Amino acid sequence: MMRLSEPQHSFEQTLDECVTGITGNAVLRQLLTSEKTALTAVGVQYLGAADTGKLYTILPINTDGNIDPVVINTLTKNELIKIYEQYFSPKKKPARKIYDALLNAAKEKCPFCGGIGTPRNLDHFLPKTHFPQFSVLPHNLIPACRDCNMDGKMHTFATKAEEQIIQPYTDNDRFFIEQWIFATYHADDDREPGEFEYYVFPPENWTEVDKQRVKKHFKNFNLAKRYAIKAAELLGTVLRQIKHMEQTDLDSEIIQSVLLQPGEDTSPFVNHWQKGMYQALIRARTT
Repeated sequence: MMRLSEPQHSFEQTLDECVTGITGNAVLRQLLTSEKTALTAVGVQYLGAADTGKLYTILPINTDGNIDPVVINTLTKNELIKIYEQYFSPKKKPARKIYDALLNAAKEKCPFCGGIGTPRNLDHFLPKTHFPQFSVLPHNLIPACRDCNMDGKMHTFATKAEEQIIQPYTDNDRFFIEQWIFATYHADDDREPGEFEYYVFPPENWTEVDKQRVKKHFKNFNLAKRYAIKAAELLGTVLRQIKHMEQTDLDSEIIQSVLLQPGEDTSPFVNHWQKGMYQALIRARTT
């Protein structure tokens, strides 16, 4: 829903920094060094699937009868997760600079919810519990706010094309440059301010899969409610501005061109709650 710039560090660079940070576990250090080529190969597989919207085709590891299966040649699930938890994310480890670079690249705006929340940690797009081979792959690490990480995303992952939420680094441009979130303003003269209802209306020429994907994203991250709350916070101010302009005998066309249209035009991106809010107010005043 919000595009993120490509990570500055490659998977290979990230693995090298993790190796450097492994100072008290010679066995794991040697394992990660020897399997770096194999890991970077699955990283290429991830990017190929991500670029074509097919991350759902990557199968989770099989843990039937084994809580710590081998995932990459000699590297097990627990070892791959340990690399993230002990040698990538801790603040005193060399690889932490990559963690911080990924987090800071979001510029305090969570890409899953369109910047409503502030990212506080990195979310594994494909959860490390089921896909530990990608535990430190930069493209799999998404800066996320608590609500999106804990309530919207959690440990779920898609198994069908239409279930896959939007991947901020790699997904098709259409999800970021074409509008698919809109709003309706329900005014009540006896109970101002009114209320906004946000909904998904993808472009007609999109595939059915893409239409279902944005509906899934919208629902998973509870954007109808969260967007409506943000719009309600601003609505009182906008209505007071409109009332003041009407009291100075400005007609509706001037109010729209001076206040409402600039509000829509200056929205941070095409599916931002602000754009939907101002569009809804314009329609409500012209119909």
